[in-house]
Amino acid sequence: MSEAMQKMSGARRALVLDQPFFGVLSLKLNMIEDNSEETLATDGKRLLFNSGYVESLLQSELVGVIAHEVLHCSNGHVWRRENRNADLWNEACDYAVNPIVLDAGMVLPQGLLVNPDYNGKSAEEIFATLQSKQSDQGGSGDSKGDGKPDGSKCGKVIDAPPTDLPEIQADWSSAVLAAAKYAESAGKLPNGIDRLVQRIKNPPQDWRSILRRFVQQSAQADYSWKQPNSRYLYAGIYMPKLHSEAMGVLVVAVDTSGSIDQVILGQFEKEIDSISLEMRPEKIVVVYCDNDVRGTEEFVGDDFVSLNPKGGGGTDFRPVFDWVENEGITPACLVYLTDMCGKFPENPPNYPVLWGDTLGHKQAPWGEKVTIECS
Repeated sequence: MSEAMQKMSGARRALVLDQPFFGVLSLKLNMIEDNSEETLATDGKRLLFNSGYVESLLQSELVGVIAHEVLHCSNGHVWRRENRNADLWNEACDYAVNPIVLDAGMVLPQGLLVNPDYNGKSAEEIFATLQSKQSDQGGSGDSKGDGKPDGSKCGKVIDAPPTDLPEIQADWSSAVLAAAKYAESAGKLPNGIDRLVQRIKNPPQDWRSILRRFVQQSAQADYSWKQPNSRYLYAGIYMPKLHSEAMGVLVVAVDTSGSIDQVILGQFEKEIDSISLEMRPEKIVVVYCDNDVRGTEEFVGDDFVSLNPKGGGGTDFRPVFDWVENEGITPACLVYLTDMCGKFPENPPNYPVLWGDTLGHKQAPWGEKVTIECS
């Protein structure tokens, strides 16, 4: 056994004893010395390491780096990349996992990616933000723009064969739940892991499909007496026919208190525009509100839906519903994009309401709710 392999084995033993959640999961990875890799890398089954890099680290740093790689697997970074740029995806993943390693009391080599703005965010959210910053810079230069070394210097995610991904995902999901239960019984469950466990137990739904379904149902609730429903005419019963060629007014409220991420806002805008083209609402009325209504816009026909938030104060949801009532609007439905941290009307309106929750931490007192996440 090489000195590097001995050092890796020793670090993993220390991880099992001191950090059982990470240690138990690290045993799932087959350690392989591979000097074609610059540092460490994992595909969900193997843990590849460069012997020179391993020997350059302090033992405590190596323990942290192995935990770093374990988190790439437990957080699903191996199978969640899809068609995203691999280098930028690794960078986003590092921003997501490094704070968890440090919060658990471990150490990492100096110069790695840590940014408080990204703490608690998913790799997809961070990737979207980094990609947006890169686009603003014309796609050239340091995508991080912070002068820090490349995050992949610690370790990275590499692609596994696509046919293996479903098996890898299922295997790691069950292993994470078991490791979390074991670590919790030992009183050593790291901060931030409970959120990962809940995500595995309750996988997030696709907010786009829920939003589309909600609006479609609102359109289908529009009945017309102009054309009788032929299904009941034979019995002499005159019933309205479902009229879905176009829906009524769609009201979109946007929380402009400053809590809505611009990346989420952009994705939400695109989805609303797509739904508009498909459902052909009578018009879309956008209401911008923080603790009061700060502006409104209307879009009709083939108008491109463009959201231009105005405001920046506290958050109060009541003014939007008051404004809709005062304007004499009876919406087919209302969709409210917000972090849910505000004052709700005491009673629900007489039309459907969907809360697009950007944080996913709070329940709505009425209406439907969907957590909106970057992708």
